[in-house]
Amino acid sequence: MSTASSPLTEKGQATRRRLLDAARERAIASGGHFEIAEVARDAGVVPSLVHRYFGSKSGLVAALVDEYFDRLHAEVLDLDLDHRGDWARHERLRLEAGVHFHYREPFAVVVYGALARDPEVARREAERIAKVVERAARSIRKGQKAGELPDDVEPGLAGAAMFGAMRLVMVEALSRKHRPPPDRVIDVLWRQVAASVHIDPVESLSRKE
Repeated sequence: MSTASSPLTEKGQATRRRLLDAARERAIASGGHFEIAEVARDAGVVPSLVHRYFGSKSGLVAALVDEYFDRLHAEVLDLDLDHRGDWARHERLRLEAGVHFHYREPFAVVVYGALARDPEVARREAERIAKVVERAARSIRKGQKAGELPDDVEPGLAGAAMFGAMRLVMVEALSRKHRPPPDRVIDVLWRQVAASVHIDPVESLSRKE
């Protein structure tokens, strides 16, 4: 059971922030592997403060996972793009935002790939992924209600397919020594999105309002 406590003072909040930043940088540099003592040293504090604010190393890693998905929601998933056209148009824009988010987010490949997992971290990640998939499913249901997507699409399965493709393709792209151009990645993923919701990837974007 976690013994973590939220800091009540500005000094405590700043210390917690330094620990998160230090852990994130260590994870990026090492491919997901770090020790509490290293993080505490980088943050300029004693290791016991990691346990005070996060309960354990697992709690610290879970907090990093939460922060990553919070950024993904704020910069991509929760953008209000409904005014940018029909489902295909605004979801293509969301996809473009998602690929560019991953390209500038060095923690992405760590979260999706090599970050060391234990039951607490895996549970937190599964909870956050479930929210991403449900966000996609809501969007699909909205598109169906508007008559912009076929009724035979199963929103939950399609949403899972869309995020699963994003995750695996981004790991492949970001892990390469020479990364492919973002536009190429966007094109590959858009075809996967279109297939998931039974629309033509080209014709769906060429229709006039």
